[in-house]
Amino acid sequence: MSATKGVTAVAAARLSELGLLDIHAPVSRYWPEFAASGKSDVTVEELLTHAAGLIDIPHHDEIVGPNGEGWEKSHEFVDRLARACPRWRPGSRHSYHVLTMGWLVGELIRRITDTSLGAFIREEIVKPLDIDLALGTPIAQQGVVAQVILPDTMPRDVAAIWGDKFADPSSPVAQAHLAIAGSCFVTNDAFFAPRMLEIEQPALNATGTARALATLYGALVCGDIPPPHGISDATVSLYSSERRHGPDLVTGVDARWALGFMRPVRQPDGSAADWGREDRSFGHTGFGGQLGFADPVSRIGVGFVRSHLSWSSPLGAHLIRATYECLDRLPQRQQARSRRQESARETMRSN
Repeated sequence: MSATKGVTAVAAARLSELGLLDIHAPVSRYWPEFAASGKSDVTVEELLTHAAGLIDIPHHDEIVGPNGEGWEKSHEFVDRLARACPRWRPGSRHSYHVLTMGWLVGELIRRITDTSLGAFIREEIVKPLDIDLALGTPIAQQGVVAQVILPDTMPRDVAAIWGDKFADPSSPVAQAHLAIAGSCFVTNDAFFAPRMLEIEQPALNATGTARALATLYGALVCGDIPPPHGISDATVSLYSSERRHGPDLVTGVDARWALGFMRPVRQPDGSAADWGREDRSFGHTGFGGQLGFADPVSRIGVGFVRSHLSWSSPLGAHLIRATYECLDRLPQRQQARSRRQESARETMRSN
C-alpha cells in the first residue's frame, strides 16, 4: 500500500545524491510536457510535498473501470497528468496525492534515468541491500506473496471514517482515490489480483517484507547502503526535513511532509505510538496498518506490514513500543556486560 511511497522517496533521494535531480528545479526541466496548463514553474519540491495540486486524473473513468481494468495504462495516466490544470496554485497548500504521486514521481524518475522506477529500485536499492522488495512483481514470483485479505467489515470501516464521500464525484476523497461509482482500491479486492501486482504503481503496490523496510530505513540513518549506491547524511537530512505542516484537503487531518516522506503527527495527548517517540522520524504509512520509518536519533529502521487489511493495527503500535522498550534496556545490558567483562579481567590479573 502507501508504504510504497517511502521507497519511491528513497529512489528520488538517490537521484539527488547522484546530482541528477535538483529539488529546486522545475519539474518541466526533466519532463517538458509537464509545463502545460500553467505548470511550468512547479518545482520538484512542490511535487514531492503533495503541493502540486494534481490530486486526480481528469476523466479517469474513461481509462479505468470499477473492477480494476485499465490500470496498466500508465502512459495514459502520465499524459493526462502532464496536461492537467492544478486544482490550486502550486505551492500554496498541500493535499495528499493518494494515487497520482506514484505516476508523477515515477515518470519524473523515468525521464531522468531512461528506465522504469521498478528497475531503478531493483538496481540501486534492492540488490545492494539484498532485501525482499519489488515494485512490479512478476506473476512467476508471486507464489511467495501473501494474499491480501479484505474483511467483511471493510466497507463499514470506510463508511465510518469518510461516510459517502467515495460516492460523491465532486469530493476530494473520491477524486484522489479515483473512485468510480463509489468503489476504489480500498473497497474492491480486484485491485489486489496478481495482474495488478505486475503493474508498477509507485504510490501503492510494491511487495516486500517488514524486514526489507526496516533494513532500508535503518541503512539510511546508519550509512549502511553499500558503495557505490550510498546516500549521504546530507541528502538524507535534505529529504527528511519537514517542509509542510497543516490540515490536508483530502484526509481532513494534520499532516507533516518532508520530501516524499511523512513525519509523525502528535495527537492532543502527545502520543504518536505508531511512529515510536522521535519527532525527527521519517517514513510512510500505508492503508491496512503498513508502516516503514527511520529514527535518526536511535538510528534504527522499523517495518511493519500485514496482509489482513483494516484502517489501523494496534499490533503494529504494540510491537513498535516493545522495540523501544528493548532499546531502553540495551544500555543497561551493555553496562552490565562491561562490568562482567571487567570483573573477569580483574580475576585473570589476580590469578
